Amino acid sequence: MSDGAFLPGPDEAVRCATHSRRIGLDPGGTALWIDELIVADVALPWPKPVWRKPGFERVAPLVAGAGEAGRRVRVLAAVPESDDPREAVVSVHRRRAGSATLSADRHLVDRDHVAGLVCGLLEHGPESSPATMADTGASTRELLVCTQGSHDICCGTRGTTFAAAIRSAAPTLAVRRVSHTGGHRFAQTAMSLPDGRMWGLIDLDTMLTILDRSVSPAQVAGLCRGFTGVEPGPSQVAERAVMAAVDDWSFDLTSRSVEIDRGTESELVCRVMAGESTWLVEVHPGRDVPVISCGVEGGLPVKPGREWMVARVDSIR
Repeated sequence: MSDGAFLPGPDEAVRCATHSRRIGLDPGGTALWIDELIVADVALPWPKPVWRKPGFERVAPLVAGAGEAGRRVRVLAAVPESDDPREAVVSVHRRRAGSATLSADRHLVDRDHVAGLVCGLLEHGPESSPATMADTGASTRELLVCTQGSHDICCGTRGTTFAAAIRSAAPTLAVRRVSHTGGHRFAQTAMSLPDGRMWGLIDLDTMLTILDRSVSPAQVAGLCRGFTGVEPGPSQVAERAVMAAVDDWSFDLTSRSVEIDRGTESELVCRVMAGESTWLVEVHPGRDVPVISCGVEGGLPVKPGREWMVARVDSIR
């Protein structure tokens, strides 16, 4: 049961991201869980959800079908970087066997062919369109920033401003404005590539220090929503705790997995395996914090939400 103490006042219409900062909400455990990410140029405006856009209606059911077939895949729309309709980009970021990072295959097509290419990649796999391939296996650094205002105004305002600021401060970095990635209450939100970490409630200066690795992982772990290579919830929180304990960015290059070793309703022990090393992380349920409706008086209706707390991290190998 969510705690009503974490709700806005009954007459208060507060933005969800503002409210998250006010109550000190932890974004941990809320990242996507994917091994494949398709980022496709789609011209604005975007409806809610984005794949209701005419011509793209098959995307959502094909994503569901891919999931049923065992593929953890997500498709995001991106604001096109080029005004030339012949230069639409579709990028497929994926973890190849034995790798923790997401390498990218980039396809170039006419804008009118984007929907067909995306649907083909979903139906037949990431290697099914060699004729459109422009670059294979790249591990270039990118930042995906959620800016879909039609889904939530927090991402539309905070995210758009944040993306512009990052581009200005780091002009050599590829910054893509993308559709809903979940967790708009943590706006501004971003995913860094190729490491595949998601970040929330992040400010410009801190994001820059993460990108240039001038800050230690332990100092910014509390802003990490999770590593997209493991399951959301306690597993992502446990992996994040180990990242902070190791406190070295080279940890992101290590193939990792998390298993729930044992647990009860009030205590879980997660086994985090990274390369040749293993840790046991004790995770407890934290606050039950309702996810409010953005900009609505009293924040109602709400959805259930929970934080997770790490009690201890033990290296066992």
